[in-house]
Amino acid sequence: MSSIRVEDGYFTLFNIFHTEDPAGQKVLFDQWRSLPPANVQPGLVSGNFHRGLDGRSVVNYAQWESKEAYDAFLSERATQGRLGSALTVSRLDNIPCEVVHTWHPEPRISLDRPLFTVVIVVRSAPEDQEAVLKEMTYDPPELAATPGYVSHAVHRGLDGEHVVKLAQWEDEESFRAFLDRPKEPSAIDGLDGVSVELYFSEIEYIRERV
Repeated sequence: MSSIRVEDGYFTLFNIFHTEDPAGQKVLFDQWRSLPPANVQPGLVSGNFHRGLDGRSVVNYAQWESKEAYDAFLSERATQGRLGSALTVSRLDNIPCEVVHTWHPEPRISLDRPLFTVVIVVRSAPEDQEAVLKEMTYDPPELAATPGYVSHAVHRGLDGEHVVKLAQWEDEESFRAFLDRPKEPSAIDGLDGVSVELYFSEIEYIRERV
């Protein structure tokens, strides 16, 4: 099980792989399942691999002790080989982040409780990142009483252009009902050049220290 907490200070990545079909997803998961435990890789805390429910994406929520440890991992020949193989069946968006806000209790990613997970990726001009963060870290009081809601965490993209929220729900129906509720206009709507992407997924494999 992986926990998402501000105080841990991990270097965090959303690795979003875009595949053509479920067959591509399977290739990626087969590759990752063949890796040794996370404690073999210096600095790796966990990799949390979510299968996209659309059959065309995989989201790896990766936690590292530091950027330096991650950079060392990327420089390894074996890593380069695996990445090259993965990119034959997918396209990769890599978003390095830091955790800046969580719901209470904080999100926990567990195979024993495979929650409906929504990853919301907001991209904006660097000068608008703080405005997006303010909007994304606001927790409306009624959220605690929303049926099916579990938890969330908000991440600041270290490139200055992204804010990413990972939200957990008991099921997709609860999330859809939440989307359909009457709501106030968002401050994000008034910003030029903002893009929002949503990924619906469920945890399938966790590579963590043992």
